[in-house]
Amino acid sequence: MTKTWAKREAYNPHITIVTALFDGHWTGVPHSVGIYDESWVDKLYRGIERNLTIPFEFICLTEKTRQFLEPIKQVRFSRSVDQYGWMSLMEWYRPDLCTGNRCTIGLDTIITGPLDDIFNYKPEKVALCTDPYHPHLICNAITLSTPAFAEEIWNIWLNNEQKILRECTLFGAPSEMVLLRKLYGNSPRIDDMFPGRIVSYKVNIVPMNIAVEDTSIIYFHGEPKPHLLQDSWVGRHWV
Repeated sequence: MTKTWAKREAYNPHITIVTALFDGHWTGVPHSVGIYDESWVDKLYRGIERNLTIPFEFICLTEKTRQFLEPIKQVRFSRSVDQYGWMSLMEWYRPDLCTGNRCTIGLDTIITGPLDDIFNYKPEKVALCTDPYHPHLICNAITLSTPAFAEEIWNIWLNNEQKILRECTLFGAPSEMVLLRKLYGNSPRIDDMFPGRIVSYKVNIVPMNIAVEDTSIIYFHGEPKPHLLQDSWVGRHWV
């Protein structure tokens, strides 16, 4: 059955997808510098559009005007990415971005299967993922959150910025994931609710613990990134 979409303004989204694109030269994370461009955002949008039947909005935070092929809403970062580096991703949770629930997702993610049940999950505040290397910790491969959570964490950030920048660091750089670990480490884990559907490429796919065909979201962390792979499934799903 062919899916048809009305114009975005014709309906209210059930969920807002939020991602971010910026050059990253001052982020302090070398493996991510000079990799991402507009095509990564378009591919992520198309992967979601192919696998999601509920209405959605797609927002990309950017540090400059970009040219996308897909109907992606650009929103400028409110602060200098050069100054805040990866802590700029706190803006994923800016309350002004949307009025309903949101999903944050990194560009180094390939959508491989159905998303409706995952994105229809309604957390009390926020749901995160299990760190693939440290199962006692959470990670931000994807997050699902409510407007109340966005207000809460955004106010924490605004009122404690300098302390957070000093104390929440990863690999020597400020990291919003570390803040999430400190404050929301006991939150529900999306990958536990949907076993085998939200997985790490390096930890689950490379050793063939999980088949690509059984997954919905494959996320990458560190190296390699999707553009370096020759696997046939990448060519089918990351287009």
